Amino acid sequence: MRFARPDLLWLLLLLPVLGAGLLAVSARRRRALECFAGGAAHRSRFVGEVSPHRRATRALLWLLAAGSVVVAAARPQWGTRLEPITRSGIDVVIAIDTSRSMAAEDVPPNRLGQATHAAASLISRLAGNRVALVTFAGRATLICPLTVDHGAAKLFLDTIEIDSAPVPGTALAEALRVARRAFGEDEAASSRTRAVVLFTDGEDHEGNLEEALSALKRAGVTVYAVGTGTGRGAPIPVRDSRGGSGGYKKDREGRVVTTRLDEEALGTVALKTDGRYYRATPTEIEIEEIAGALAGMDAREFGTVLRVRYEERFQIPLGLTLAALLAEACLSDRRRKPAKTAGAGARA
Repeated sequence: MRFARPDLLWLLLLLPVLGAGLLAVSARRRRALECFAGGAAHRSRFVGEVSPHRRATRALLWLLAAGSVVVAAARPQWGTRLEPITRSGIDVVIAIDTSRSMAAEDVPPNRLGQATHAAASLISRLAGNRVALVTFAGRATLICPLTVDHGAAKLFLDTIEIDSAPVPGTALAEALRVARRAFGEDEAASSRTRAVVLFTDGEDHEGNLEEALSALKRAGVTVYAVGTGTGRGAPIPVRDSRGGSGGYKKDREGRVVTTRLDEEALGTVALKTDGRYYRATPTEIEIEEIAGALAGMDAREFGTVLRVRYEERFQIPLGLTLAALLAEACLSDRRRKPAKTAGAGARA
């Protein structure tokens, strides 16, 4: 036997408290009766018709009912059966830019920090759907394949850092190609079951974006682009070998490089795949809108698995509770009067 909510069984420790409360009520009733009768010597004149054993039995029935309710709430289970579960949903690949420009601090705490927090919020809203993670800088890497284990996806998300991709730069086209390959080669999938959510500042150092967008369009993949950063831009912090501040990135002429959000490029990416562009906000209202758009897509079956299901047996303690309450309601405090014999009636 097992309990689905074993934590509720701790409430059984309150039964002695409830029993002590019932004893306190009984003692208070006895003192009130003695006061009314004018002392303990006269109390027997008023308790002749009340059975203390019946009152004790009613109190025990109350305790039994309370304990049975707690056990029923803990959901006792025994016996198992195999239940087929068909999983369905959509496939979502989250691609996150980890290039050095994402270290810019024009949004708090920085662009990458805002992107990873928003991605975690999105994953929390994708229950039942498969999620994959892609990081990219000068090269794109699939760090988490499609999975329904969102906890594992968030663990991978926590490991993302600036320049976690092996090659510096920003290869936006390759990121989209890796995201498309993450969906697999299932050509029978509906065009409304796949989406890419792209978190980046829009900088692209490699080109060939048109070809990648055309491939996504043919595969029926919709891209939702989330721009992190500001149009005003910010310098790119440089860290030394110890992780401390090393100033800002400079060009060959020694001028500080300013990185800016390229909303035009991200708008084009979203438009050509029938998606939509959003600018990242501190309130993450764009995540709510993206989650709503994804929820409106057509779900597809991922397959059927057999799950062991335990049989619920809460009905037994719940029935015991009802029986105890019914018995308590039907049991009177009064003593049973002895029946008069026929002979005594005749002599009377």
